[in-house]
Amino acid sequence: PEPDVVHELIGHVPMLADPTFAEMVEAIGVASLGADEKQIWHLTKVYWYTVEFGVVREGGDIKAFGSGILSSFGELEHMAQGRAELAPFDPFQPQPKMSYKDGYQKRYFVLDSFQTGLDQLRQFAATLKPGVSAR
Repeated sequence: PEPDVVHELIGHVPMLADPTFAEMVEAIGVASLGADEKQIWHLTKVYWYTVEFGVVREGGDIKAFGSGILSSFGELEHMAQGRAELAPFDPFQPQPKMSYKDGYQKRYFVLDSFQTGLDQLRQFAATLKPGVSAR
């Protein structure tokens, strides 16, 4: 049932304690200011594949940070056992269809680091609305 308290408390709250991750989430929100409908839909998918179902490279490992992964044992196991494609995160590219009703994710987008993801999101945001930026 909504709101999903487990999803919020296990997934989003701990991750928002990381300042760079929090800035990354803010960058998506700032990018949406004044964006047109098509850009908003693209940003929605970027949010889905980062904040909800993102993974990050840490050393030689791929680690989950997306709330949809962290709050679901099955999704976490699916990701950790390599049952989905891992693709580089690129906010400039068209994002695939979002779905949670089709079972687990078929693809996860990998950030090289939160800082790299933040830099990519800021660069993308700058192409949407010149003069509006996330700090």
